[in-house]
Amino acid sequence: MDDKENKTEEATPKRLRDAKKKGQVAKSGDLSPAISFLIFTMLAGVLGQYMISNSLKFMKSSLTLNYGMNINQVNLRPMFINNLIQAFIMVLPFGAIAVTIGVIANLIQTGFIFTTETLKPDIKRLNPIEGFKNIFSKKALFTLVKNLLKLILVFYIAYKNLTNLMPKVLNSGNIGSEKLFFFMLDFGRELSLNIAFIMLGLAIIDYIFERRQYKKNLRMSKQEIKDEYKEMEGSPEVKAARQQRQRQIAMGRMMADIETSTVVVTNPTHIAVVLRYDSAKDEAPVVTAKGADYIAEKIKEKAREHDIPIMENKPLARTMYKEVEIGQYVPVELYKTIAEILAIVHQIKEKNKRKI
Repeated sequence: MDDKENKTEEATPKRLRDAKKKGQVAKSGDLSPAISFLIFTMLAGVLGQYMISNSLKFMKSSLTLNYGMNINQVNLRPMFINNLIQAFIMVLPFGAIAVTIGVIANLIQTGFIFTTETLKPDIKRLNPIEGFKNIFSKKALFTLVKNLLKLILVFYIAYKNLTNLMPKVLNSGNIGSEKLFFFMLDFGRELSLNIAFIMLGLAIIDYIFERRQYKKNLRMSKQEIKDEYKEMEGSPEVKAARQQRQRQIAMGRMMADIETSTVVVTNPTHIAVVLRYDSAKDEAPVVTAKGADYIAEKIKEKAREHDIPIMENKPLARTMYKEVEIGQYVPVELYKTIAEILAIVHQIKEKNKRKI
């Protein structure tokens, strides 16, 4: 069976992350230019005024020349710098908008990505057989059809717009050159908008195709997923994350058990050990939770929330913290001390009942 036919599973998050690190992302090369062209066209009114105004300044600056003066290296340099500054000011907004739109469009498609993997030499790129396959691949065929469609649609839109324009041009003999100029500008803007929307539509289709191809190329076989899982299971990061999760679950269960416990024994600041004793259920007192420092404080907070008595007994707290695990009965040698504490707890509960 062909290797590609075995790859029926969607790429795992790790596979997607690894591909992104290598610079392999779903991206349409047409989307950024299409968005830029559309926004430029929509801003043509504002940018057009700016362009005309600065073009006139540039022309005035260029043509304002004393033809009688002796042109040399001294006076030619400031003239050149002045014209260069005027030209820079004229194109600055266009460059700034183009860069901004390009960056935003790429971020929308791929997110932030920085990699040097694509700069590394790859022997596969020099393989003539692989190159021949790429020429006749589905992607190459799609690109060819897309470019032909783009060309046909642009010519069709231009033809339709010109056809609609001709009667207006023929009837514009008496409107004056200035009005005719602005009339032609409006026509150019309308034509550009139509072309821009077509380009954007084709770019979106191209992006959808690229994304589908990207996901298809990253598909995995069931065996690859199993191998990846085994590899991840053995990595220190995954082990640490799993252990952290297990600790969080255990902590949650331990805190929940405090609600049904009998008493909290402390030393009193650094250690807290929680005991449960129900004569109907328990053969002996059971340690349901324990902790030091921060966890000890959390245990005491939880005990106060549920009116669980907190008793100070440094030796008992330290002994149980060191020797008794959570869920274990306390050793026989501690029974007497614990019995005394439980008796005090019982007295406190009786007093509280009488107050009620």
